[in-house]
Amino acid sequence: MQNKRLFAFTAVGLAAAIAVPTIAFGNARNNQPGAQAAQTPLVAQLSGANEVPPADPDGFGTAAVTFDLAAVPPNVCWDLSYANLTGTPVAAHIHGPAPAGTNAPVVIGFTPFTTLTPTGASACRDLTAGEATIAADVVAHPDTYYVNVHTTDFLGGAIRGQLSVGAAPSGEVHLLPQPLRAYDSRAAGAGGPLAINVARTVSLASGLDAANKAQLAVPAGATGAIVTLTVTNTGTGAGGAGGFVKLYSGALTTIPSISTINWFGPNQNLATTTQVAVDATGHVNVLAGANTTDVIIDVIGFTF
Repeated sequence: MQNKRLFAFTAVGLAAAIAVPTIAFGNARNNQPGAQAAQTPLVAQLSGANEVPPADPDGFGTAAVTFDLAAVPPNVCWDLSYANLTGTPVAAHIHGPAPAGTNAPVVIGFTPFTTLTPTGASACRDLTAGEATIAADVVAHPDTYYVNVHTTDFLGGAIRGQLSVGAAPSGEVHLLPQPLRAYDSRAAGAGGPLAINVARTVSLASGLDAANKAQLAVPAGATGAIVTLTVTNTGTGAGGAGGFVKLYSGALTTIPSISTINWFGPNQNLATTTQVAVDATGHVNVLAGANTTDVIIDVIGFTF
């Protein structure tokens, strides 16, 4: 991967809570007025390679779980997104306690399992007294518990991921400990410069940190992302050197009328920090108008 870094600075005002519309599945916490929206999510990256033994070779996904143990009764909310699963999802749970590479029994089920769809799940339910005790340990030691999604072809578990503490909230906003590079059109296999008026769908679910290690960026259930959008290698066409890029939710089928960033010359390096709604699996669309350009998307945080 080309590791060229561009530095451009823009000002952005972030309120304690950014209003971003809920799209597609939305966020399960919208069903829990008040406290759940401000909880710090426990998040996980799910893959078949994490199963013991390895299971679905192509399946992957993300999970976000929040507990409100101060509520009466205590409750849990979960948001799951997944893709390329072999078979139909039939169950999903938290298992533990067990570190990565070790199996453990179910401790909290994401029931009813009828909430599972072919691409994800989003729901909340009350906890029993026994589950609330276990939930307290999950919150205290998340890395010793894991989320498991089971399918008809992999009844023992198709994709799995250890839980970890997500970004802490400020209202509905969760800022990542460090920005993560979710997309760079210059990287191998990333598609190259955007063609004119051709939308490209990009996942913000994960991104690369400063050590080029993949980290969870925008978890399942997030309603929006806070990003820095950079344009570079801007082209010059028959109409001149100017152009624009539109960044918008992957759930939208109609292209919005407004642009996110504009440029007025060839070979520009420009950046803006903004917020964008995402679909239920953390995808956005990016589209260039007037001229081609390379684009880079760095995730700073998300709204939950």
